[in-house]
Amino acid sequence: MFLRRARWVTDKYILAMLGLFPLFCGFRLQAYTGITEAKFWFFIAATGLWLLAVTVLLIAGALRGERYHPHVRPAHIAMAVFLAAGAVSAALSEFGTLCLMGADRYDGLVTMVLYALIFYGVSFLARPRRRYAWAMGLSAGICSVVAVLQLAGLDPLWLYPTGLNYYDKYEALNAAFLGTIGNAGLLAAYLCLAAPLLIVFAVLSDRREDSLLLLPGALSLGVLLTCDVDAGLVALAGCVLVTVPMVLRDRRSARIAAGSAAGVTLLGVGALYFWPGQSGTLWELSQALHGNLSDEFGSHRGQIWKECWRLFLEKPWLGGGPGTAGQRIHIVWQRYIEALGRDRVVAVGNAHNVYLGHLVNIGVIGAGGYIAAAVCSLVTWFRRRKTGALYPALGSAFLCYMIQDLFGIGLCLTAPMLWVIWGLLESPDA
Repeated sequence: MFLRRARWVTDKYILAMLGLFPLFCGFRLQAYTGITEAKFWFFIAATGLWLLAVTVLLIAGALRGERYHPHVRPAHIAMAVFLAAGAVSAALSEFGTLCLMGADRYDGLVTMVLYALIFYGVSFLARPRRRYAWAMGLSAGICSVVAVLQLAGLDPLWLYPTGLNYYDKYEALNAAFLGTIGNAGLLAAYLCLAAPLLIVFAVLSDRREDSLLLLPGALSLGVLLTCDVDAGLVALAGCVLVTVPMVLRDRRSARIAAGSAAGVTLLGVGALYFWPGQSGTLWELSQALHGNLSDEFGSHRGQIWKECWRLFLEKPWLGGGPGTAGQRIHIVWQRYIEALGRDRVVAVGNAHNVYLGHLVNIGVIGAGGYIAAAVCSLVTWFRRRKTGALYPALGSAFLCYMIQDLFGIGLCLTAPMLWVIWGLLESPDA
């Protein structure tokens, strides 16, 4: 009885995180100015209440003799390594209690522990439900409509500072903001979860009404293609090449698709290597294949990654402590903003690569645990690729987000949804 109630509470938590969390922007106008804090406290409140309720119910069940034996998978063991390394790194860090909440982006040990608890709680207590796809379809559809209106120069939810809109990016604002997520890069990360999940689920589902999810899926895909975030496009391309052969039910068709994907990948790499252009993203990728990684490449990611690699080599085993990359990266840019009539100073506080960020913050042991857990879950996806419609969709979304994380910043505005999806991917069959 108590276990059933714990699962009921977990079901409602998943619906809240996939359906409500993406749309929450706070309780004030000009919400983009405080959206990180607003979403962080939504995440903290919802996750804290859920964990408290689940803990009380499971303890009550144990006292009444109700036995519960969760099925531990390899990903759970690898995740324990990730969590333990983070705790040890924080305990030994020179930055002390700063590691608990992180330097300035709520990415410290507390957040890290909550992410891991989401993974364990959802994977142990949840069951795959089609309503989770519908919850994401609702939030992604609304978010995408808002983004489309903003791309048209409107501000339907009064999210921008007074008198500004999307096209004031980099002039009066310090970045591009779009949708109900905030930073356009983070919106792209969210859509990397939503678009594959909705489209794959709608295509594979046996229920006719689920085909309606193609609408928010197509809207999400359209915004992802037009929001000018290269990381999202790279992730989408990689996701398509892997997902199509994975989800095809006919073995012969799957083999043909896999061969075609391999061929397209080889041709694409060859075309990039010999790309004749002299500027732009494709030229930067071509130069990277030639071993030329300029500091300016990828919106200065070349410079950031070189610095982060140097910091990793300083403390390779346990890093500097969770959430401390911003204290160790000393890169500052300054440029004159005509609309403001003054200089804007931007200090880099993130590795702009989640995996490299883990290396800097918690070292090779913690980052190794995280990557090992991700690989284990991708293997789980491969084994379940023909099980219903939700598992293949979850795996596709997980893969797309993980590719995006090669260029992403992994903040709490989108990461909690990844951990919910990750937990569902490792949850038992219905």
